[in-house]
Amino acid sequence: MAAPEISVLTALADRAEHRLAEVHATLTAVPVSWEWLIQHDGEGLPSVPEAIAADPRAVIESNRRRLGIAATRNRALGRARAPLLLNADADDVPEPAALTALPGAFADPTVGLAFGDWIERWPDREPWSPQPRFAPGRLAAGHLSAIWASERWVPMHLAGAMWRTEAVLAAGGWTATVGGSDIGLLIGVDAAWASVYVPQLTFTYHHHATQATASAAWQRQFDTDVRFLARRQAALAALSDGPPGQTRAGAARRPD
Repeated sequence: MAAPEISVLTALADRAEHRLAEVHATLTAVPVSWEWLIQHDGEGLPSVPEAIAADPRAVIESNRRRLGIAATRNRALGRARAPLLLNADADDVPEPAALTALPGAFADPTVGLAFGDWIERWPDREPWSPQPRFAPGRLAAGHLSAIWASERWVPMHLAGAMWRTEAVLAAGGWTATVGGSDIGLLIGVDAAWASVYVPQLTFTYHHHATQATASAAWQRQFDTDVRFLARRQAALAALSDGPPGQTRAGAARRPD
């Protein structure tokens, strides 16, 4: 079987208010080849909508025990066959442009990450979209992680980003932290690969009552993990052996 153009990774927790049917609707509407690797963080195989269960492009596996989101995403990563990865959390929905507009950024072999705009929705509030902070196009290696080091956030949404599979594997996948596993991945990839901002809506983030990241316990753990992530970012920045945009020693190496 030929490898698809994009591997879509979804970590599925038992407690999540999932939107798998909406994700599937987006995937089936785009004219690109994909595989959907759904990894269940728990025992047994989860129940999914009938249309997904019947779609051979959706491949569902189970951790067989609770491992957390980083390990769950990495288990899906281990099954990926495509050169590009799209993260699609079970409770959020990628927009069609995530699969049609972002892949073009990777024609540049130095690019490891592409992202677009997003919108946030609540059950009882008006939707909100942030003001874009970047000019369209290429950002040098190290640019995004430098923003994070200074501000402890990045003005883009990692939950809907597209990644070069090679870059994610070289960076070690999602970082084994309770909070900020995607920030850890960003720091590793951004140390050696450029990124691209595509000014199109690519992702809808849905807030809901059972969201793990909204809990006080998660925030306390995240505050602890930030210290580790900051030290990792500083260590990679210190190993830079060239100006921004060049390969950095000890980071996920990219082709020249």
